[in-house]
Amino acid sequence: MRSAAALAGVAGALMLGACGSVTTAGTASHSFSPTTAVAGHTLSGTAVSLAALRGNPVVLVFWASWCGPCRAEQPRLNAAYAKWQPPGVRFLGVDMLDDDAAARTFQQQTGVAYPSVVDSNASIAAGYLIPAAPALVLVDRGGHVVDRILGGLETMTDSDLDSALGRLLAKP
Repeated sequence: MRSAAALAGVAGALMLGACGSVTTAGTASHSFSPTTAVAGHTLSGTAVSLAALRGNPVVLVFWASWCGPCRAEQPRLNAAYAKWQPPGVRFLGVDMLDDDAAARTFQQQTGVAYPSVVDSNASIAAGYLIPAAPALVLVDRGGHVVDRILGGLETMTDSDLDSALGRLLAKP
């Protein structure tokens, strides 16, 4: 009983403190298979899915309007989107545990140009083993997870991101 309580306490601390604090960059294996599909409606009501983007490398951006590091990294994500979307890298946001009105305001204030799926109960995030925002998941053309980056862009330089996206784009 005591170990279960301790485990629950550690899990709670990780959830509360994970916003921007952990990275697994480079540790995801090609065998990682999410348990949840990324599919749903955007904040504007349009249907969107990761499956529809198959054939293109994809950056899944896990975020929330209440996440300070998410707001701080958005200009860098916007720049990466502007640079990598024309050659074929697609970006798809996953808005976690958020109020739709606050999320739409966040998108408007920060100039987010790519769509985001609503993940109101964090089931998509859980399927990708994402404990908290911000986080990135890199998906190859075949729909396989290549990397998970917990802590998002706080954990990497723009050069690191460019290298990762260049490798993603070059992968058949």
